[in-house]
Amino acid sequence: MTTKPNQPLYDVIVVGGGAAGMFAAGRSAENGAVVLLLEKNAKLGVKLSITGNGRCNITNSGGRESFINSYGKNGSFLHRALTEFSNRDIILFLERYGVNVITEDSGKVFPADGRSESVVNVFQRYIKENNFYLKVRFNARVESILVEQDGDIKNAAGVKLTGGEIIRGRKVILATGGLSYPKTGSSGDGYEMAKSLGHTIVPLNPALVPLETEKDFVKDLQGVSLYGVEVSFYSNGKKICDGKGDIMFTHFGISGPVILNMSGIISVHLSKNKNVEVSLNLLPGKNSQELDGQLLDEFKMYKNKFLNNVLSRFLPKSFVPVFLVQADIPADIKCNQISRVQRTHLAGMIADFRIKIKSARPIEEAMVTKGGVSLKEIDPYTMESKLVKGLYFCGEVIDIDGETGGYNLQAAFSTAYLAAK
Repeated sequence: MTTKPNQPLYDVIVVGGGAAGMFAAGRSAENGAVVLLLEKNAKLGVKLSITGNGRCNITNSGGRESFINSYGKNGSFLHRALTEFSNRDIILFLERYGVNVITEDSGKVFPADGRSESVVNVFQRYIKENNFYLKVRFNARVESILVEQDGDIKNAAGVKLTGGEIIRGRKVILATGGLSYPKTGSSGDGYEMAKSLGHTIVPLNPALVPLETEKDFVKDLQGVSLYGVEVSFYSNGKKICDGKGDIMFTHFGISGPVILNMSGIISVHLSKNKNVEVSLNLLPGKNSQELDGQLLDEFKMYKNKFLNNVLSRFLPKSFVPVFLVQADIPADIKCNQISRVQRTHLAGMIADFRIKIKSARPIEEAMVTKGGVSLKEIDPYTMESKLVKGLYFCGEVIDIDGETGGYNLQAAFSTAYLAAK
């Protein structure tokens, strides 16, 4: 199918109707542009409707620097975007449509009714409110972005759909998302489109995802949680990242907020076939020597008690039996029978409990994608491609991923706001 002579020329074509795409389309239309939003699903905001376990962690209450830090080494790229459209701005936007928010102690911001559908409905209303300038087409899969050459300059000129239909437009905003949750439509289409135009795609890996461990003993710890532990990851003996927080053992490995936040970095190292292991300090703030002294005092005080009962005073009771098996010390030994070597060994393991990491869970299970269109090829002040004039990026398709807590959705909204200007 080719372009009909009377086919309209759109000011803006937005590819992808997720959080970033809906906002970019609505904002572009609000600014007076004639907009076409193309969504390959039968409805908008599919992934947005399941975020935060259906509660939709919209943003975070932290300051700008906490946001910048949450995105790691790429955070500085978002300075302008977060300045132009901040966490306060998205909250005011939602309130404008009658959706109030609540902020948890962690800083996470949710709709007050706890329903992600309330947020999706706001964006649908925003689009409908501007439908004089904005048209939405569903089940429309884009195959490629059209480019016209003007000397040495490449200009975006529209899109081609999989059926062959050509749609002309002066500006194209690519908001196709990443590879995570492919059932919602995030299948990586945008990476291929950008790559075909000469853009560099930073290798794609899962982020905000649990990790699988080598040892089978973690199966015996399924459901056990450790609170406020110090977590350090090592690759080939060198520390690569660390943090502090809660972890949970699963039937395949480890999860929890602190694990999820570092999982993107870990998945990159694993993808390069590097050996990775995690070290857990089970009693944070104390080193092995200090713990040895503490154990000495505990064993003197409770010398006639069994070791497993004494350790359960400061370690989770369900964790102790597995821990002692790994330490190769019997659980039913009394404290006055523990040798100095055994006690020192226990202290060392409490301060540095090591588990080898086998892999990250599949990217299909990840909350977000690490990697994407290289930031070196995107103007941080406009989100326009440095290679193709009139081509813009927003949301997860670009090489930005943040910690859990609302940072990734805020990045989607902020980059969409810039792309729509």
